[in-house]
Amino acid sequence: MAAQELFVDWTFRNEERTRAVGTLGGHQVTLTGTATGPVSEFKPLGAAYLDENWEQFGLDLFTPQMPDSDMIEIVGLTGHSFTIGFETEVQDLVLHLGSLASTLVFTDPANVTVTRLSGDDDFKAEGNKVEGQYHEPSDGGPSDSNGSVRLRGRQPFNSLTFTLVPNHPVTGHDGVHFQLGGKVEPLQFVDWDSRNEERTEATGKLDGHRVTLTGTAAGPVSEFKPLGTAYLDENWEQFGLDLFTPQMPDSDMIEIVGLTGHSFTIKLQKKMEDLVIHLGSLASTLLFTDPADVTVTKLSGDENFQAEGNKVEGLYHQPSDGGPSDSNGSVRLHALEPFNSLTFTLVPRAPVIGHDGVHFQFGGTLKP
Repeated sequence: MAAQELFVDWTFRNEERTRAVGTLGGHQVTLTGTATGPVSEFKPLGAAYLDENWEQFGLDLFTPQMPDSDMIEIVGLTGHSFTIGFETEVQDLVLHLGSLASTLVFTDPANVTVTRLSGDDDFKAEGNKVEGQYHEPSDGGPSDSNGSVRLRGRQPFNSLTFTLVPNHPVTGHDGVHFQLGGKVEPLQFVDWDSRNEERTEATGKLDGHRVTLTGTAAGPVSEFKPLGTAYLDENWEQFGLDLFTPQMPDSDMIEIVGLTGHSFTIKLQKKMEDLVIHLGSLASTLLFTDPADVTVTKLSGDENFQAEGNKVEGLYHQPSDGGPSDSNGSVRLHALEPFNSLTFTLVPRAPVIGHDGVHFQFGGTLKP
């Protein structure tokens, strides 16, 4: 799939107002604000609109217009700086800046240049900076300056750092409405289309390329087969919880059954990078055995969902409030070469006796 221009789906901003997290085409994006100098009551991040309920980016001052967008407020103040980290390379970054009465200066990478796409008369972009001016409208319209810019560098972006300092006559802080997007290769997740009656094999497609999940059982014969329930019609909703990255409220799901002697192999018709695995109701240890150099990174999940080295672990938990059971979360897999297969074992952890049914889905970026 060709790179697409997408905007961040923000899903989280911490209570300390220093960090926000979202996804861009399924890839994680992190916005971190830091403050140096005198301690201030104004934190680097302000209001967070996480449910596509920010309407002002739908005005014709912004390109593209987005009447239903997320928004993170960034707070301009001397000593405040901001860093955006991208999990995958992003090209042609676009920033929406609303109610800007500050100067925004890009400091890293050093070769960033900005081009104004749209905005009001006082919204200016030149070199590595964007400027806006204080303005209180009399007609109920947007305050200060508003507009959009495109960013370019010598290489695709994997991080971006900038400062934000209020302009005269603003005294104190300046709350700026912020959103960003860019061109990325979006993550794609498997469209599962079958699971056999023997519960040993499931097949699906990823962008038209065949994917096979095979479960095998060694040791004593058990009534519990390697594969369990199959949701094949995008009707599994739990991956839409904020425990998973990216959130997928309408997903397929294959249940994999943890039991001593069970192992699983995924075979890919086309090589993939940036593998992401969703694991729900995990009370087992999942150990990747092939390729030998696989390492995992936790993307999101509850406190008991842990990832280190070549393994992922969850703990038994039965909630009293009707929430998800056991541990839940998402991991990203890394290896020296793109993946064309993946093998792992799944063994329940105490106090589980017997088997452990785990909700499973995965995706990634196809290798060109």
